[in-house]
Amino acid sequence: MGRGADYCAENRARKEERMKALVTGGTGFIGSHVVFELLKEAHSVRVLSRRDTIPEQLKHTDIEIVKGNLEDFTAVSDAMDNTDVVYHIGEIKNSTSRAAKKNVKLMEHILKHFSVKGSKRLVFVSSITVAGIPSVLPADEDTKPTLVLQDHYTSYKRSCEEMLMSGAFRNEYVIVRPAPVFGPGSRYLGRLVNTIKYVGPVGLPFIGNARNAAPLIYVKDLARAIYLSGMIPEASGLTLNLTDGQNHSWFDFFNEIAGLLGKTLKILPLPPAVLKISALPLDLFTGFLGLELDATHYVQYFSRDLIFSNKQARAILGWEPRYTLQNAVKEMVASYTT
Repeated sequence: MGRGADYCAENRARKEERMKALVTGGTGFIGSHVVFELLKEAHSVRVLSRRDTIPEQLKHTDIEIVKGNLEDFTAVSDAMDNTDVVYHIGEIKNSTSRAAKKNVKLMEHILKHFSVKGSKRLVFVSSITVAGIPSVLPADEDTKPTLVLQDHYTSYKRSCEEMLMSGAFRNEYVIVRPAPVFGPGSRYLGRLVNTIKYVGPVGLPFIGNARNAAPLIYVKDLARAIYLSGMIPEASGLTLNLTDGQNHSWFDFFNEIAGLLGKTLKILPLPPAVLKISALPLDLFTGFLGLELDATHYVQYFSRDLIFSNKQARAILGWEPRYTLQNAVKEMVASYTT
């Protein structure tokens, strides 16, 4: 019957202890893993979904499906009725600056209606890109950036963080900033695995030599930390960096995938200085079209050492990443190849 059935069976006797949680994006890559964490701990889960049927990965689980989508702000606020905690993980497909503005408007709507719906805590899943390129390594949540990313995705996440931290929101909140997330359940990572399988031995293009430190987090470790952010009283009002805390590079990550596929990996280094020049017209053109990619800054971002401390999340949440890079990649690759 699958892992959802196992979670429900293990915890059926504890229903009287449950909290009521709404998970936006609960059928997606990160959100579905957070749903399973909530079910594992016997909480009641409501998921906003475009479909009124339970998605395949959530079948045989005790969840409530509310039909609606994130562009229907009324449906979102209605789904918040009588909830204890809202995990805001989903987002309107963020491919243009217009979509980014809709995501900001959605957050404004959530905050406006939060108190009257009876919800007590909002957990907002932001992004480590809001921290930019830090001035000190390892960086904590208060480290000043030497470079601020201005793409539409990061800008909308930053705007939402600022709304929460402004003092106007009177309820409890926690902001979590995940590093790049990997694991089973993402169609994009499936493409990455296939790319390394077929292109890796010939040469995988990457900015620089891929030996710079890379912040990463496995989706199951991330889901556990997000879940705890909604439950631990001491986390209220905090911003938490979420990384696996391991010392690895992009090459280590790609090479681990290649090894499990029985392939060798060759990196084709793309010089950052050259890419910055070629990225400038791309930024100008995409800006004309209403897109904000900030390609010139991302060239620097992916060619620099990026090390973010997870010390505060571990101390406050009592959370420790359970997966090594090797174990996590092994589980991920198996999910896309079997």
